[in-house]
Amino acid sequence: MRKYIARRLLLMIPVLIGISIVIFALINLAPGDPYTSMIDPNISADDKRVMLEAIGYYDSLPVKYLKWVGRAVRGDLGYSIRYKEPVIHVISRNLGNTLLLSISALILSVVLAVPLGVISATRKNTFFDNLITVFSFIGLSIPVFFFGMLMIKFLAFDLNLFPISGMASIGQEMTPLQALIDLLHHMVLPVTVLGMVNMAQLMRYTRSSMLEVIMQDYVRTARAKGLKERVVIYKHALKNALIPVITVVCISIGYLLSGALLTETVFSWPGMGTLVYQSILNRDYPLVTASTLVISLFILLSNLLADIFYAVIDPRIKFD
Repeated sequence: MRKYIARRLLLMIPVLIGISIVIFALINLAPGDPYTSMIDPNISADDKRVMLEAIGYYDSLPVKYLKWVGRAVRGDLGYSIRYKEPVIHVISRNLGNTLLLSISALILSVVLAVPLGVISATRKNTFFDNLITVFSFIGLSIPVFFFGMLMIKFLAFDLNLFPISGMASIGQEMTPLQALIDLLHHMVLPVTVLGMVNMAQLMRYTRSSMLEVIMQDYVRTARAKGLKERVVIYKHALKNALIPVITVVCISIGYLLSGALLTETVFSWPGMGTLVYQSILNRDYPLVTASTLVISLFILLSNLLADIFYAVIDPRIKFD
């Protein structure tokens, strides 16, 4: 297993290099420049040219990339044009907020989706199964940003139950406990939006996987031995049914990080999604490149995590 993990980590290096080339090229070939919407409109063209030369804007694309790689291997991902500080500092301030939101949404979706998917499979074609199916299709069909705006309209604006945006109340002095409660209060709506959309997908996968497993011979044998249905389902069938579900759960980590872009923008949550959105609008090339690479790295690590969980759940799976 250790050799396999080490080999996979080494393989991530050329993959990240390829991703960085594509991202770097797309960002730098986009029309406009970083100072188009940021500087005083009365500034002279010569002064603007000097500012662009200072950041290497007029260098050729290969030269720009090689300069960036040379700094990146030393741990320098660039200097944010908008925030006037190292990119790594800007990302470190926002990454934790996105992970808090995404991990909370993932836990919520797994805790609810797996049991509901199992019950739906064991009660096939019943009213409960049809209800879960309808809910799943609604969750898969509705866009994240539209679901978020509906939650804001009814729960935050009309009923005034939750804050509309942000992750903390402004202008209030609070004790650490009050600050924690206030944070949880602000998290309810964005976590619900991310979690419910992901939950719909997980329920469908859990249901279909369980339906396939409970028709296997070893499940029928367990029932023939007189084992209780609960033992048959949750001890024998569920363990094997979870193997394909793990793939979806681990891939959902990367999906939640990228899908949080729209959710964080709708709820003004100060995370990676909002950061990427603002950096794209302001053409902050170093920040966009580094932020996208960080998200790509998490997606690659989530795929590796899926393989590790395979071996943990199913001892028949071995990696050399």
